[in-house]
Amino acid sequence: MNKEVALVAYAHEKYGVLSESTEDLIGKMVRGALENVDKGMDAEEVDWVITSCVDNQFSEQHQTGTVAWEALGNPGAKAFRVEAACCSGSMAVYLARNLIRSGLARNVLVVGFEKMSAVSTLVATGVLMRGSSPEERRVGITQPASYSIMIQQYMSKYGATEEDFALVSVKNHENAMRNPWAHFHKKITVEDVLNSRLIAPPIRLFHCCPISDGAAAVIVSGDPKKYTDTPVYIAGMGMAHDAFSSFRRSDPAFLLASKLAADEAYKEAGITPKDIRVAEVHDAFTPVEPMCYEALGIAGRGEGYKLVREGVVMFDGAIPVNVSGGLKAKGHPVGATGIGMMVEIYLQLRGEAGERQVPDVEVGVVENHGGTGSVSLVTVLRR
Repeated sequence: MNKEVALVAYAHEKYGVLSESTEDLIGKMVRGALENVDKGMDAEEVDWVITSCVDNQFSEQHQTGTVAWEALGNPGAKAFRVEAACCSGSMAVYLARNLIRSGLARNVLVVGFEKMSAVSTLVATGVLMRGSSPEERRVGITQPASYSIMIQQYMSKYGATEEDFALVSVKNHENAMRNPWAHFHKKITVEDVLNSRLIAPPIRLFHCCPISDGAAAVIVSGDPKKYTDTPVYIAGMGMAHDAFSSFRRSDPAFLLASKLAADEAYKEAGITPKDIRVAEVHDAFTPVEPMCYEALGIAGRGEGYKLVREGVVMFDGAIPVNVSGGLKAKGHPVGATGIGMMVEIYLQLRGEAGERQVPDVEVGVVENHGGTGSVSLVTVLRR
């Protein structure tokens, strides 16, 4: 059954500070995805439209599903909006796939977006704190501070250093240089990272993703060969949770929800971590990226940072990670993020990633978690 549902088209907007309105971004993604279908698709063939955005204060629009429905131009379609913090985009694809597998849809158009630059940095930070647990918010623990608790424990247990985490930021900025959609096109050094101001020790400014506008879309189909000769199959998806507050988890230095989601996705896809050729992971704060490797099983527990030291996850390494630039340098327009990550793997599997193409890609993985790891979705994509 899992090979019957596939991605057959995409649309993607550059991440950064954009002049388009929420309505313009949504409409552009709807039209762009339909225009990108290799063999063509009429609006009447789309049964559902799902939008992904995190907060109405960014979009200044409650009924974004209806906005997308109107842009589609198919009165018979249905539409709704999904929110799951930073993994809203992956959640939307998860639901689209299940609509198809349940027989309620043939084709679902998924649009993720966020218009974050419309508010001040102070307001944006306050909005994003709504993704933290109620008990953390009551005492003023921001998401960087919650991540810092996790990272400090990781460093204490396993011996990772600030230089190791700086290398992740350097890697992802280097990768973003090959990506025309990336927010940042600027190389940085380890010294640049270590000299940037502290946000929540050991997290520094150059460990943090930017506040970005952006949008991305995919069309998920239950009849993929009708629309393209090179579909990208959703071979497996997993979803799992952990305690909302990082300090209430059994091991704050490990992304348990991502590990459980990965196990579920791998089992359905019939793969092991050894099959993974390329991955996009959730590096909203780059010191967490090595934990993502460990959750995905491409590194042992406490060994993730060594993959950076050894070059395994670099662009020319055995398992390149975040060749798009990751959230750190490509950007993190929250509702678009998970979908944008899937677009990157989609292009890699079709051999259409241009300057950032990884050779011989058969299987790619997306790890997309929300909050500081209280909810996670892992997606296995294959040709």
